[in-house]
Amino acid sequence: MLRRKNYWLLFAVLLLSLTSLSPSMELDTDDRGYPPRQPLDQSERPPSGEQGDNQSLSIRVSLSTGEFNVLKRISSNYTLSSGVNVLLTNVDTETGAAQLQEELTVGESPDIVMLDGHSIYDLASRGYLLPVDIYQSVPGSTPLTMLLPQMQWNGYDWGVPLDIDPYVLVYSPQRLAELGLAAAPSSLEEWRELLGRLQAEEAGGSYLLAMDTRNPYGYAAVLQSMGGGLLDTTQEEALWTEAARGFFYLTSRFNGEIWDMLQDGKLAVAAVPLSEWKVHGNSTLAVQAPQEREGARIDETVNSRFLALPAQSGSPEAAVKWLAYVTSSSAQLEWLENTDRLPALDELYRSGLPQITRLPFDYGVFLRDEDTPGSEPGGIWSRSAAAAMLLLTGKVDAAGYEAALAGTSE
Repeated sequence: MLRRKNYWLLFAVLLLSLTSLSPSMELDTDDRGYPPRQPLDQSERPPSGEQGDNQSLSIRVSLSTGEFNVLKRISSNYTLSSGVNVLLTNVDTETGAAQLQEELTVGESPDIVMLDGHSIYDLASRGYLLPVDIYQSVPGSTPLTMLLPQMQWNGYDWGVPLDIDPYVLVYSPQRLAELGLAAAPSSLEEWRELLGRLQAEEAGGSYLLAMDTRNPYGYAAVLQSMGGGLLDTTQEEALWTEAARGFFYLTSRFNGEIWDMLQDGKLAVAAVPLSEWKVHGNSTLAVQAPQEREGARIDETVNSRFLALPAQSGSPEAAVKWLAYVTSSSAQLEWLENTDRLPALDELYRSGLPQITRLPFDYGVFLRDEDTPGSEPGGIWSRSAAAAMLLLTGKVDAAGYEAALAGTSE
């Protein structure tokens, strides 16, 4: 049992960082890991201008078809104004994760790749990324403060954020009223009560909570609704999870069935990305945003997509100019208007845009500096996220979860 726990934790940590690029990302169960590269020596970086003469860029992303078409249009405008030829490739998330893993290992990768923000530290500290700011002569637009700890390490910026997607709790007020609640649970005690009432139902067949196992953001949203969080889960919260997981409806990719289940009363609560709620939500369902809770660490429940430079990028200076263009305030506004994905720039949340002011919760939570996390010890996010997935899927019990968080086994 000890060896099995170590096995699951090791590979979950290695693979989780590459499998949450977007809400359509599936957990990659490939066994290969990343051997550490020699960390980048800043004194040996290419001289200014040396790599910028190559007027061609290769960029790989994992986007929906609609999102990819918008990015192609923005990038085409950049080509018209700069003369730089840009080859954009869109891969499905499973292929992209495996491909990126192999390419970063052998040193053959595009000039720019898309990453989940929480994976940047792991890749940068192993020498797989280039810092973007050493090739940038003019400061770019200011991202949301909560994203800074994800992109910064060792005094440098290692990525540029494209957009964010917070996870929220969706429920049917009618169904929860039948179970004795006016809204989604907002404390551990209320989650316990809801579980107990479902267990007592004679008909059975109903689920308590739907989450996906591709990333930890949905589970983090549930923990925040209890007053906790992914990085400071209590023993009581872990024990509740162990007791309740028999009533979880777990998915490993987008599952449209959960929306019918919510409306039919077969599912009490679903932890889903806001982007999915915008598409599938309706007037019979309601949203609760745990991010509004005072003191909540917003970044734990937000899936952020970043663009970054692999260490073997052939044209880092040209790549950074493209990054600055597609993440500028005007491009971010175009991205918001055409994809409805929330922007990563601070200024757009202060401009009164209707797409932001009409959110089903207070958008001001993204601007709260007092809740901005500080730097975390190396690897703590990956370890916490991997341990959470093991607990949700029954690979470990509450005691094993606590041992995994501590970096030990029992």
